Amino acid sequence: MKVDNSSLTGESKLLLRSTKCTAPKNALETDNLAFFGTICKEGSGRGIVISTGDSTVIGQIANLAATASGTKTPLRIELDRFIFIISIISIFMGVFFFFMGVMLKYPFITNIIFAIGIIVANVPEGLLATVTVALALTAKKLYHKKVLVKNIEAVETLGSTSCICSDKTGTLTKNKMTATHIWINAETFDAVNCEEVEDLIKKKDVDYDVDNETF
Repeated sequence: MKVDNSSLTGESKLLLRSTKCTAPKNALETDNLAFFGTICKEGSGRGIVISTGDSTVIGQIANLAATASGTKTPLRIELDRFIFIISIISIFMGVFFFFMGVMLKYPFITNIIFAIGIIVANVPEGLLATVTVALALTAKKLYHKKVLVKNIEAVETLGSTSCICSDKTGTLTKNKMTATHIWINAETFDAVNCEEVEDLIKKKDVDYDVDNETF
């Protein structure tokens, strides 16, 4: 019996199942286990259920994904820091002028209103709208470049990224390995048109077997 574990490992290559335990310390590498959520592509077999629900491998993965805590983006860290500083300054100024009004013998209600007014005035009311609009416009520009941003706060970080590393199988491809370019004699050629590739190989005097597609 052969199974497809691409839903767990990302690899679409069929794996043979047997009754022999080949990796007792790693369930994903042993040959005597078939996992929930995977597909039996060839053959047939009979087995015993040893785990259900969250105890299965895919259940453990789902549990890890649900309980994973996201880290704050650099933009969020700076915004939190800025808001904290502004809040401290606003409260300090409000309390300071409240006691100044008390010392100058202004009415208590007047001092309270004056202190609240100072605190509110120091809070940048347009900060939320400004940041949201700026990030939304940037995300729209990235969309036109075929980049989708799930977390809008990550736009600022994405703009300073020089390299993005990602898993190959099923993420950037369609589970198909296709040669698109051929490098011959320190030159790169397009491999889409097979006839042009064969002509280029002949011109470059490269030892190439067209039938077996080997150099």
